[in-house]
Amino acid sequence: MQFADFKLLPIRHQARILCEQGVLLCERLEDAYLIALYMVDDFYVEVYYRTQGQEIEKFRSFHSSELLAPYIPAICFEELRA
Repeated sequence: MQFADFKLLPIRHQARILCEQGVLLCERLEDAYLIALYMVDDFYVEVYYRTQGQEIEKFRSFHSSELLAPYIPAICFEELRA
């Protein structure tokens, strides 16, 4: 899946791609959200869930490794290599 193609998809199709092709890297809490970080091919997707109701609020997809900074302590890189 190409990054540009993913961004053009409707949210429900993006969700399907994450379920089928995404690798869950880790999760974190921020304000009223549980944010799950996925890797899909050569890009990343954050899924923002409302902590009350577990509803998906939004997706944020990106290439930039700078945006991974909040996750670095929690990502288990050894598991990704297996």
